[in-house]
Amino acid sequence: MLHHVVTFTWKKDITDEHIALFHKALDAISANIPEVVEFRYGRDLALKPGIGDYAISAIFEDVPGFRAYLAHPDHVRLVEEFISVMAEFYSSIQFEFV
Repeated sequence: MLHHVVTFTWKKDITDEHIALFHKALDAISANIPEVVEFRYGRDLALKPGIGDYAISAIFEDVPGFRAYLAHPDHVRLVEEFISVMAEFYSSIQFEFV
């Protein structure tokens, strides 16, 4: 299994309305891309100091499934319409687990 984790720091002008639209787009990703085994996302609860405002966690069966997700038109559109517009900074990691 492959775990993909992305954290975001939003630009200062990002509103709750922007995030609500982002949530709808994320819901579509999890429903429309069959390679996604599990998909979770949400705002930082600020329980511990950190630099992120938001995170996405996605699980895939394998590396080819992850690559199919990255190339899927819904994911490409998400990056173009939301992430590139809303994120001041983002960081991602992928790791395998059993």
